This record gives sequence, structure tokens and C-alpha cells, in this order.
Amino acid sequence: MRHISWFSCGAASAVATKLALQKNEIEIVRCVVKEEHPDNDRFAEDCEKWFGQKIVNLIAEEYDGSIYKVFEKRGYISGIQGAPCTYLLKKRLRLTYERPDDVHIFGYTADEQSRFDRFLDANNIDVQAPLIEKGLTHDECLAIVQDAGIELPVMYHLGYKHNNCIGCAKAQGAGYWNKIRKDFPNEFQRMASLSRRLGARMTRVGNKRIFLDELPEGVGRYMDEPEIQCGIFCEAVKDFL
Repeated sequence: MRHISWFSCGAASAVATKLALQKNEIEIVRCVVKEEHPDNDRFAEDCEKWFGQKIVNLIAEEYDGSIYKVFEKRGYISGIQGAPCTYLLKKRLRLTYERPDDVHIFGYTADEQSRFDRFLDANNIDVQAPLIEKGLTHDECLAIVQDAGIELPVMYHLGYKHNNCIGCAKAQGAGYWNKIRKDFPNEFQRMASLSRRLGARMTRVGNKRIFLDELPEGVGRYMDEPEIQCGIFCEAVKDFL
């Protein structure tokens, strides 16, 4: 039986991994996605020193670990079926790597109990959530990582609530996309161009869905928008086979 901690370069998964190491020998596994901030590699290396153990890196070779290669090959970015990148670059890797008797360790926090409950209802695997067991919130995980002397990933310092790709295809908020346009103009333009070509209206103003290149600057308030969930444990992901 293996215990596998799925490390996502987020503070929560880092603390969950550290707690799991106190109880069992574990494998630490990361699904690498090319469009994450490059500082994530630095964060992963710092965490390896904290863990005292190397991280196993998996990558979806068919798509070179890139969300854009997924979108190009599938001709689809996001919509009512979700975003294919999460399944093809993360969840399918987990399904390929796992064994029937594995114990999976995920970084659900105490403020995500309802999400964890939905995940348990939807999946027939052995799962542990050390952060929920300890009652640790996401903010507390951020503090624990900093107290360990590890610099948080750049995306947190820039004010993002998650450490997903730069320009997450699952995001719909106008405030989020205007923040991406300000912080990462090249990435914004790349997504705007592709979404226009593929016909994906990725954001909305009021009740109207619009293309990113139609989004007026200054519209939306990112901090008031719902948090974007993206991970190999995301129960909302459809299977894009």
C-alpha cells in the first residue's frame, strides 16, 4: 500500500504533505503544467528541502503539459462541461499513476469541508485530508509555510487567491481577467486571441457573456469573485476522453 500526497505548489498541499510525512512513508507527486508561474519550480524545490524528500514530477506528454496544446487539439477551452485541461493534464495522470490500494492525501482545508464531502461522495478511493483533521484553514497554511522560512509562490504575493495557471481557463470573473491583463499582458493576449478563434466567451459583464478582447478595462472586482478551483481532486471536472 502506498500513501501518495498530491502536491500542487499551493500552500495547502505543502502543509498537508508535511503533516502526512509525520505519520507514514509517502510518495509526493506533482502534475506539472507549463502555464503555471515559473516560480512554482522554486517553491517546489524549497518544499523538497522542507520535506526532506524529492517530489515525483508527472507530465502529460501528449500535450507537453500545456493547457494551450489541450485547447488547440480539442478545439475547446471551457463551457458548461468545464475545462478539459484539468482532466487531461492532472486528473488523468492521477488515474494512470494510482493503484487500487493507494491512500491519497489531498490539501483540502478546514474551510473546504463541503467540497471534501462532495469529493468523497463522487469517488471510490481511500482519501485522507490532514488539514481538515487538524482544523487548518487556507490562511493558516500560508502562515505555516512562511514560518518554515519558505517564500510563498509569486501568485500569492501578487494578490491571487489561488496558484493556478496564469490565466486560468475556469475563471469567469471580469475582475480576475482584468487583473491578469494588468499583471500578465502577454498571457492575457494569448488567451484572448485563442478564445476568440475558438469561439469561447470566457467572461461576463452583467448578464452578458463576452470575449476577453471585448472586456472593458477596470470592470469587475477580483476579490469579490468566487475562488477558482483546479486540481486532480476537482469533482466538477468532466472526463474528456
